[in-house]
Formats: sequence, structure tokens, C-alpha cells
Amino acid sequence: MTTRKSFIREIAAVAALGLPRFARCGSTDASALGAYPLWKPGELELHFIYTGCGENCFYILPDGTSILNDTGDFYRPSDIADIPLLPSSERLGGEWVSRYISRVYPEKTIDYLIFSHWHTDHVGAAYIGQKNTPKAGWRYRDFRDGTKGSGFRCVAEDFSFRRYLDHQYPSWGAYNTHDRMSMALVKSWLEAEMKKGLAAEPFKVGALDQIALLRDPERFKGVFSIRNLCANGVAWDGVDGVRDYATEHVKGTGKNEINQNALSCAFVMRYGKFSYYAGGDVSGRFKLADGSEIDYEAVVGRLAGPVTVCKTNHHGFWDSMSEGFVRAVRAKAYVSCVWSPGHVNSKTLERMVSRDIHKDFDPVIVPNLLPKSRVVKYADRPFMKNIPEEVRNGVHVAVKVASGGSECSIYLMDARDESMSVLFKRDLSA
Repeated sequence: MTTRKSFIREIAAVAALGLPRFARCGSTDASALGAYPLWKPGELELHFIYTGCGENCFYILPDGTSILNDTGDFYRPSDIADIPLLPSSERLGGEWVSRYISRVYPEKTIDYLIFSHWHTDHVGAAYIGQKNTPKAGWRYRDFRDGTKGSGFRCVAEDFSFRRYLDHQYPSWGAYNTHDRMSMALVKSWLEAEMKKGLAAEPFKVGALDQIALLRDPERFKGVFSIRNLCANGVAWDGVDGVRDYATEHVKGTGKNEINQNALSCAFVMRYGKFSYYAGGDVSGRFKLADGSEIDYEAVVGRLAGPVTVCKTNHHGFWDSMSEGFVRAVRAKAYVSCVWSPGHVNSKTLERMVSRDIHKDFDPVIVPNLLPKSRVVKYADRPFMKNIPEEVRNGVHVAVKVASGGSECSIYLMDARDESMSVLFKRDLSA
């Protein structure tokens, strides 16, 4: 197993080769931007990996601790012309993710595997038989244990994991939210891995120390933290307790049914002045016991507070990024993981660029693909100036935060090949 010292030696060796100098924000000369600069100790990196069939997030924390946060595989064949599978359809989404991680992270063990919720575009799916498995939208490969599946399992064939968290563990399927193919994929794998020493635990709402630096925590004490905000419809109260909105919703509606999206787990990451929000597909409203309704997404947003970078909830789809949520987070950059044309939605885009909300700055909007249909449909809309042109062909998005957390930059890399060629760089103040 690679040690932290050997990890740093490998990074230093790559750096010694002499990477190109990087152009400032707004440069259109891609050759001047060169290849993506690899992680160095003290930096925080957030990677949003485009495949065209799921949400895939990989993070390298300041001391080298690593997190894989969702790896999905779901596509609609009818959307291929608008949402290409990149670099090609020859591999599954999870396989491309695994290869991407190998280019930015030299170890073979990832510290945390965190699933936001049970949907195929975030986890992948197991093949559960010819009669029970739908044909459209699902692809599979054979794994070493004899099963078939997709998504994160492709990464798990190449990497091992130390710790596992999800929004419902160990009581999966609450509120009639069984996504049987995704749960089957994870359950069989997790049971086997726990026998080998993988530590699994529930996502603890309100915790400030569950997702922690594991390599050199003392060096970043008081500077870096991750706060767990919500999971399974339970949200932190902002002090030292929680509120179970899901249970209230069941009482208020009389129905034990809640969409998986609303049950997603969410957290806010802080490093110096920099902050980042991620919440899977958190969206929607909950009905309370007294019959009133509450914008649950806005509740989570207020817990997060203003952030530098926000991964959009539910890919930026029409039912997400409510006005209450956007007013709460007021991000300088919004990143969307796109696998459907509807994920680039005019109503959510208008809220994310609203000068009424973002009074003192103009946010940058970065879907990792701007579908061809949306390029045409929104050609004359004011929010298009907030979206870099480079996203039209599909890009990997990386946020690199400098040591100490006072400065950060957004990089867009061409997703059509594996060169990690930087097409665009935007500097942000944390």
C-alpha cells in the first residue's frame, strides 16, 4: 500500500518534470494552459468527472485524505446525440471514473466512499436477472466476484476503500424508497468488504468530525472541517441537535413514501476562507404534522450558509436550487453534473445568476456539459454569459484551493480524451 510519504514523493517527482505555466482567467489559448497541475500537499481539490451517464465526485483533502462521493451509470439512448458518453461508449461510466482518478491520485486506496442516495445515476446498478432488469438505461460488466453491475463497482475493482458512509446505513429502504438494483449492487459488495476490514457506519447528521483528515490532521487543525448537514430527511438544527422532517412528513401526509432525492445526505466543507457545499439530489418540500409545507432544500441551504463553490442539488433540474436555497448559499461558482438535457434548466440558471441574490458579484455557472439543444434554446438568454463556452463539448471540472484556503481556481479539462488538457481557468476569491 502506498504511504503518505511515497504519495508525496510521487507528486514531487511529477512536479519536477516541469508543468507549463498557466494563463490567467479568460485566456482562449488552450495551448497556454497546458495539462492540469497535480495535487500538492496543503491543496484541496474537488473533481467533478464527466462521463455523460452519472454524477461522479472525487476529492483530495489538504493532507492527502481522499473521498469518492457517488459514481453513477445511467443514460437514455435517445439522448446520446445531446449528451455524449465521453471519452467514448467503449467503457462504462465507472471505468472512465476509475481511470480519471488514477491520473490525479497515485494511491490505490481511497479513504472514504460516500453515497448521497440510492439512484442509479449516483451509485450504479446490479444486474438482477433477465426478467427483472430493465433494458434501456442500464449497462453492465462482469466483476471478479462473479456478479454483474456498473457505477462505483467499476472503481472498486481498481481501488480499495477504508471507510464507508451513506444516508440510510444500516437500515436501507426506509420510506418505501427501495431502488433495488442500486441497493443490491452495494449490499453484496459491502457485506464482502466488511469481512475484509472495511469500516461502515451511518452518516451522522450534525457531526463535525465523522469525515475527517486521516493523514496529518494536526497540521490543519482549526483550518479544515466537514460538517454533516442532513441525511434521510433528518437535518441538523444548527446547534447540537437534529429535526426529523421525514417522520413529520409521513405524519402530515399519512403516506410512508418519500422520493430518494429528498433523503440525500449533504455536507459543507471549509478550508480557511474557502467553503464548498455538496448535497446529492436534495430538493423538494416536506409537509409538516400541522399540515403546512416547508422548503426542505432551503432549510439545508441555511445550514450550509454562504459558500464559495456549490455543487447544484439534483443536477440543477427544475425541481432544485429553490430561491430559498440559492439565497442561503450565494455561491461564487455553481457546478452541475449533467447527464440529461433537463439538468441545464432556465429557471434554475436564472436564480443562480440573479443579481438580486448575488448583489456584489457575478457567479460563474459550470455545468460539465451544455447540451446542444440548450445551446440553441438559450442562445439569447442573459445567463449564457455566466457559462464558459468550453463546457459545450463536455468537460471535467476541478476546483483547486491553494494551501491555507485563501485562493482557489476552477479548471475545465477536455472530457473527449484523457489528456487532462486545460481549456479554461477562472480564479476565484475564497
